[in-house]
Amino acid sequence: MTLMSSAARCLGLVVLLLGLTTPAAATPAASDLVQAGRWLTDGQGRVITVHGVNMVYKYPPYFPAAGGFGEEDARYLAEHGVNAVRLGFAWKAAEPLPGVYDDDYIARIAQTQGVLAEYGIYSLIDSHQDAFNESVGASWSGFPDWATFTDGFPLQPDPGFPLVYFVSPAQNQTWANFYRNRAAADGVGVRDHYAAMWEHVARRFADEPYVLGYDLINEPWPGWEYPTCFPQGCPRFENDVLAPFQAEVMNAIRRVDSKHVLFYEPSVTNDFGTPNWMPNPTGDPNAGMSFHDYCVGMADACVNSGSDRADREGVVGMVTEFGATRDWAKLTRLGDLYDDRMVSWMLWSLSQNQTPGHPQEPPTGPDLMDPAIVRAYPQAVAGTPLQWRYDSATGAFTLRYRALRVDSGQPFPLGARTEVSLPRSIYPGGYDVDVQGADVVSEPDAPMLELTADPGQDPVTVTVTRR
Repeated sequence: MTLMSSAARCLGLVVLLLGLTTPAAATPAASDLVQAGRWLTDGQGRVITVHGVNMVYKYPPYFPAAGGFGEEDARYLAEHGVNAVRLGFAWKAAEPLPGVYDDDYIARIAQTQGVLAEYGIYSLIDSHQDAFNESVGASWSGFPDWATFTDGFPLQPDPGFPLVYFVSPAQNQTWANFYRNRAAADGVGVRDHYAAMWEHVARRFADEPYVLGYDLINEPWPGWEYPTCFPQGCPRFENDVLAPFQAEVMNAIRRVDSKHVLFYEPSVTNDFGTPNWMPNPTGDPNAGMSFHDYCVGMADACVNSGSDRADREGVVGMVTEFGATRDWAKLTRLGDLYDDRMVSWMLWSLSQNQTPGHPQEPPTGPDLMDPAIVRAYPQAVAGTPLQWRYDSATGAFTLRYRALRVDSGQPFPLGARTEVSLPRSIYPGGYDVDVQGADVVSEPDAPMLELTADPGQDPVTVTVTRR
């Protein structure tokens, strides 16, 4: 059932039809990615590293194609080394009334996922919210009106997102009622509705190519408990409230999709550097932790806390948001830091912000991707990565890896390919390669350097220099 205004419906249908024109090429084959300890691996057992961007369109009708995203933008992202997008949707639009799903809306999100897949870009399907609903101080309504219960608590003071979290009684009471599973108008708890909604959405994406997985909830807020989260984090909230809630969602998704990675999130307070206590909610063997890095103070606190917690839980950790700035030096420092930790990441571009004084810009390729984050990196390693590093000033890149599988320690078959992304925008005059322990099998100056390890050679060392 679709409950949009006539104007929004017409706009959405026009954009959808334009987006469904014949693609330039058939969608390339892709294997599903799975978690192997701290790594993501593909069907060959190669380690896959993600460099991506976020795309969450926060204006009605809440899907990126309505804001202008299309095939040219996907091509632009791929040409600049982006191999994943965190693709957000709004619960408000997916379930406009309790138990009533808008399959037209979900199809529009899927249409964008299909366009990205045509260019070999994985989608992390993300249920996105920021401060719940506009009626309680959010800048947009990610979660539905019918799930918002304030019990008469006042909205004021309302300084806007994100400060509204800390001062608005209505905001905090709404989260408390959500976690308490307050009954909606149909008598079913709002938490139960949320899990059922995710089951419905995951059924649509379960068999699509280039689906990275599901991000269960963006930046969950602790509600009234937030003062207990500073400065030592939220061990009680994350273990006793947040983990059981996300376990319900994980179990619901697993009823319809047994293969994609389930990415759970800790409290939003971790975004700013509080310690991360979040467990794997169900112990699912194919799970990941989605965490964000807007750290203040120690630059490496967020990535270290998130990565270390993921390692302790035996899951893959991924920085699914960072940035929200055009500070080239800061973005470069963070890119270097993530390389040192060998973690995957997805940029939150400043253009995606919708905060007081900063309306969201159209979700075009250049808007979503800052040139400062374009860097050489190993997209697929037929082995176990030991180290990689990129110098943005000189274009020098080095990679060391063992030619053994991370899941078994066994050698790869002859001919297994390691792929290194070398976008032309950072190597405009080409590049030179020095390799020890492997052979280059790609064309000279190809934007994807391909290597096959020599039998018995370990480790493999790759050095790329800008020509």
